[in-house]
Amino acid sequence: MSDQAQPPFIDPESDYPCCWFCPALRLPRSGFLVADRPSRLWPFDAADGHRYTVDDRTPVCVHPGRVGLAAERTAPPLAIDPPAEPAPAGKRRLRWWR
Repeated sequence: MSDQAQPPFIDPESDYPCCWFCPALRLPRSGFLVADRPSRLWPFDAADGHRYTVDDRTPVCVHPGRVGLAAERTAPPLAIDPPAEPAPAGKRRLRWWR
Protein backbone atom coordinates (compact mmCIF):
# COMPACT_ATOMS: atom_id res chain seq x y z
CA MET A 1 0.00 0.00 0.00
CA SER A 2 1.23 3.46 -0.79
CA ASP A 3 2.06 5.98 1.93
CA GLN A 4 0.73 8.79 -0.20
CA ALA A 5 -2.97 9.65 0.16
CA GLN A 6 -5.02 9.34 -3.00
CA PRO A 7 -6.88 12.40 -4.27
CA PRO A 8 -10.70 12.49 -4.22
CA PHE A 9 -12.47 10.96 -7.23
CA ILE A 10 -13.96 14.36 -8.15
CA ASP A 11 -12.06 17.57 -7.58
CA PRO A 12 -14.11 19.80 -5.25
CA GLU A 13 -13.07 22.84 -7.30
CA SER A 14 -14.54 21.40 -10.53
CA ASP A 15 -18.00 22.31 -11.79
CA TYR A 16 -19.16 18.67 -11.69
CA PRO A 17 -22.88 18.47 -10.71
CA CYS A 18 -22.47 16.14 -7.71
CA CYS A 19 -23.94 16.87 -4.28
CA TRP A 20 -21.87 18.88 -1.79
CA PHE A 21 -21.82 15.92 0.64
CA CYS A 22 -21.00 13.23 -1.95
CA PRO A 23 -18.29 10.75 -0.93
CA ALA A 24 -16.73 11.24 -4.40
CA LEU A 25 -15.62 14.71 -3.27
CA ARG A 26 -13.68 13.43 -0.26
CA LEU A 27 -12.68 9.84 -1.10
CA PRO A 28 -10.79 8.13 -3.94
CA ARG A 29 -12.81 5.85 -6.24
CA SER A 30 -11.87 2.76 -4.22
CA GLY A 31 -13.26 4.33 -1.03
CA PHE A 32 -17.00 4.43 -1.85
CA LEU A 33 -19.77 2.49 -3.60
CA VAL A 34 -22.29 3.76 -6.14
CA ALA A 35 -25.95 2.76 -5.83
CA ASP A 36 -28.82 3.34 -8.22
CA ARG A 37 -31.01 5.13 -5.62
CA PRO A 38 -31.53 5.52 -1.86
CA SER A 39 -32.49 2.37 0.02
CA ARG A 40 -32.78 0.95 3.52
CA LEU A 41 -29.72 -1.13 2.67
CA TRP A 42 -27.60 2.05 2.77
CA PRO A 43 -29.37 4.38 5.21
CA PHE A 44 -28.66 8.04 5.80
CA ASP A 45 -26.64 8.75 8.94
CA ALA A 46 -27.87 12.02 10.41
CA ALA A 47 -24.76 12.31 12.60
CA ASP A 48 -22.48 13.14 9.67
CA GLY A 49 -24.85 13.53 6.69
CA HIS A 50 -23.68 10.57 4.60
CA ARG A 51 -25.11 7.21 3.52
CA TYR A 52 -23.37 4.00 4.52
CA THR A 53 -23.89 0.31 3.86
CA VAL A 54 -25.46 -1.46 6.83
CA ASP A 55 -22.96 -4.31 6.98
CA ASP A 56 -19.56 -2.56 6.91
CA ARG A 57 -20.34 1.20 6.85
CA THR A 58 -18.83 1.81 3.42
CA PRO A 59 -19.83 5.27 2.12
CA VAL A 60 -22.42 5.18 -0.69
CA CYS A 61 -23.22 7.67 -3.45
CA VAL A 62 -26.83 7.37 -4.68
CA HIS A 63 -26.56 9.55 -7.81
CA PRO A 64 -24.57 7.55 -10.39
CA GLY A 65 -25.42 10.00 -13.17
CA ARG A 66 -23.95 12.92 -11.27
CA VAL A 67 -20.58 11.26 -10.70
CA GLY A 68 -20.48 9.63 -14.15
CA LEU A 69 -20.30 6.03 -12.91
CA ALA A 70 -22.44 2.94 -13.32
CA ALA A 71 -24.30 1.73 -10.24
CA GLU A 72 -22.61 -1.17 -8.45
CA ARG A 73 -25.45 -1.82 -6.05
CA THR A 74 -29.12 -1.97 -6.91
CA ALA A 75 -31.86 -1.24 -4.42
CA PRO A 76 -34.66 -3.80 -4.14
CA PRO A 77 -37.84 -2.94 -6.05
CA LEU A 78 -40.35 -0.75 -4.27
CA ALA A 79 -43.32 -2.55 -2.74
CA ILE A 80 -46.40 -1.65 -4.72
CA ASP A 81 -49.64 -1.65 -2.76
CA PRO A 82 -52.50 -3.58 -4.37
CA PRO A 83 -55.20 -1.37 -5.85
CA ALA A 84 -57.95 -0.37 -3.44
CA GLU A 85 -61.16 -2.30 -3.82
CA PRO A 86 -64.12 -0.28 -5.12
CA ALA A 87 -66.82 0.75 -2.66
CA PRO A 88 -69.68 -1.74 -2.45
CA ALA A 89 -72.65 -0.92 -4.65
CA GLY A 90 -75.91 -0.19 -2.98
CA LYS A 91 -76.17 3.11 -1.13
CA ARG A 92 -75.81 6.19 -3.20
CA ARG A 93 -74.17 9.21 -1.69
CA LEU A 94 -76.62 11.99 -1.15
CA ARG A 95 -75.78 15.44 -2.28
CA TRP A 96 -75.44 18.01 0.42
CA TRP A 97 -77.92 20.28 -1.29
CA ARG A 98 -81.52 19.48 -2.17
